[in-house]
Amino acid sequence: MKTVDTRGLTCPAPLIKTRQGLNEAASDEAVQILIDNPTSLSNVKRFLTDNSLAFTVKEEGNLAFVTVTRGEKSELTANEKEYCTTETTGNKNRVRNTVVAITSERMGSGDDELGKKLMVSFFRTLVLLEPAPAAVVFYNSGVKLGLDDSPVLEHIRELSGKGTSIYLCSTCINHFGIRDRLPAGSFSDMYQILNVLKDADHIIRP
Repeated sequence: MKTVDTRGLTCPAPLIKTRQGLNEAASDEAVQILIDNPTSLSNVKRFLTDNSLAFTVKEEGNLAFVTVTRGEKSELTANEKEYCTTETTGNKNRVRNTVVAITSERMGSGDDELGKKLMVSFFRTLVLLEPAPAAVVFYNSGVKLGLDDSPVLEHIRELSGKGTSIYLCSTCINHFGIRDRLPAGSFSDMYQILNVLKDADHIIRP
């Protein structure tokens, strides 16, 4: 059984991690989602129901165990922000959906070496952002930051562990011939990248 641990995370991270876990699971593999707050539990249940996925919920104190089997379904690509709500003073307010778009190995223009140092500093700071961004999209030479010897690879992995979706442009990867050197993230086509950017409330482009 695959376990998806969302304890301590705020929306949209539990929804993103749930989708990632289900997409990575085999068709006959059960996935158990650990959730420690009622709002996230409600959001995840709506997400599963809308995707026609059968599930069971067992609650022990403040912790809920949601068990689901994906079955023979296509990849889940639902927009998490549609399910992301937090209860405040009786009203439901949607959490801001932030996407980071990385188009180069460097931050800014001018001195190339300085630009590389700034990009490392950017990712070192990005992992401290709360809530974490919903997604980071890499395209053009930005995909090289996902290489196995990248100075920001550990930061990318840390973001992924917080529930941030990592998207790498497949066309760009093929252009640079680096498909076998990318240990983190999902290879994505332009349709998926465009939808991630389109659905963002705010896009950060360093």
